[in-house]
Amino acid sequence: MPRYRSFLFPESTLGEGFVVLDPRESHHLVRVFRARVGETIEVLDGAGKRYIGRIDVADAKAARIAVELVQESPRRGAEVTLLQSMPKGKTMDLVLRMATEIGASVIQPVFTDQGDVQIKGERLLSKVEKWRVTMIEACKQCGLSHLPRLEMPEHLSVWLEQNPSAEHSLRIVASLEEGSRPLADVLNQATDIESVVVAVGPEGDFTAEEYSRLRTCGFQPVRLGANVLRSETAAAYILSVVDQLR
Repeated sequence: MPRYRSFLFPESTLGEGFVVLDPRESHHLVRVFRARVGETIEVLDGAGKRYIGRIDVADAKAARIAVELVQESPRRGAEVTLLQSMPKGKTMDLVLRMATEIGASVIQPVFTDQGDVQIKGERLLSKVEKWRVTMIEACKQCGLSHLPRLEMPEHLSVWLEQNPSAEHSLRIVASLEEGSRPLADVLNQATDIESVVVAVGPEGDFTAEEYSRLRTCGFQPVRLGANVLRSETAAAYILSVVDQLR
C-alpha cells in the first residue's frame, strides 16, 4: 500500500510514465509530510484513475512521481445528487466532507426561503473554491477514486425550473410535513432507477410553497426516523441509506 496520497490538480503535469505535482501538493508532500525520494505514493485524479509509483524528485514546488501502475475504477450504481440548503457557518464544510466520503456523485448547494445564508459575487466564488478543497481533502484522506461534482449555488426555485423532471430518477426530500412516508418504504418500492436526487432543507425546514414546488417536480417527502435531525445529520443519514440502493 502506498505510503502517501496526493491529488492531481489541473496545475499538475501528467506525462508518459510520470506525474509532476502542482506547487500546493508538492509543498504538502515534501515540507509537511517530509516525503523522500524512493517512497511510495498514489495520486488520485478524482475521475476514477489513480497513479501509483515512487517519488523520484522531492521538490517542494514540483515533486515528480515515477508512475509504475495506473488503476481505473468505474463509478458504481445510480448517480446520487445532494440538493443541500446552505447552512450557516462552517457546517457546509462538514456536509461536503461527509457527502464526499459516503459517495455522492453531485452536490448542488441551494439558497432557500428560510435559509439564513445569502452570499454572492466574489465572496461566493471564493467560498466554492474553498469547498472544493475540502472535498479533495476528504477524497485524499479516504482514498476515493471519484470526487463529487460541486455545482455553483443557486436558488432552489431556479434549480427546480431548470430540472422539472427526469426519467428513471428517484426524487426524495427529507420532510417534517405530516403524511411523509418512511424512507425505507419509498426505497423498497424504487425500481429501474438510474439516478437519485435527495433534497435536504435548512434548520427552519422548507416552506409550504417550496414543498409544493418540490412535489410538482416529482419529489416524494420522506421521514428520517422518529427524531428531528439537524441539517448536516439529515444529509449524512439520507445519503447513507440511499447508498444501499447502488
